[in-house]
Amino acid sequence: MQDDTAKFIANSILNQLSSGKSVLFFVTGGSGIEVGVKVSKILEKESLENLTVTLTDERYGPVGHKDSNWQQLLDKGFDLPGAKLVPVLTGDDTKTTTQKFNQALNRELTKDSYKIGLFGIGADGHTAGILPGSGAVNSPDLAYNYQTPQFERITITPRAIMELDQAIVYAKGKEKWKTLGELQTDQDINIQPAQILKTVPLLTMFTDYKNNQNNLE
Repeated sequence: MQDDTAKFIANSILNQLSSGKSVLFFVTGGSGIEVGVKVSKILEKESLENLTVTLTDERYGPVGHKDSNWQQLLDKGFDLPGAKLVPVLTGDDTKTTTQKFNQALNRELTKDSYKIGLFGIGADGHTAGILPGSGAVNSPDLAYNYQTPQFERITITPRAIMELDQAIVYAKGKEKWKTLGELQTDQDINIQPAQILKTVPLLTMFTDYKNNQNNLE
């Protein structure tokens, strides 16, 4: 499933680049890291000067800390020569880091003509770093920072997700099946933030739920 997801994403990016568009690609953490790395392996020999890459969410801390989504991507071999890379962590304090990420998102979402994101979905219904009931759900900004039980997070918000042209979900595991089933019905976004992904014009899901690849468009 990882290989199929990675090939699908890489082909989507290459199709847009070959048509002359500039592309902004959001990579996720968690179980999606392996998919992101596989995408980079497919793309690494292509011409990528019109590709920009950033994260859907990050765990705040010093640049390169062991729990950083970006660092975990790099450690597993994520590399896209020629592309513009926009990591979240800058070495600044939390407030400044979030402000800089918000500014970068505003710049790139405005500049790039095609926006595509890789997302996971948690058993609790979260996506990116947008946890149920958190302030990130209804934030008017593109990036939001808050403390969670495990990590201090900086995440894109539903407002940013609504700017995308295409979203790909990679979700695997029986513990997520109930949530994936509920995603096909209308739920309160405060209870199931992943509902926001249904606002993206093209949404494709790769999942082992009922052993199907599901497409919601």
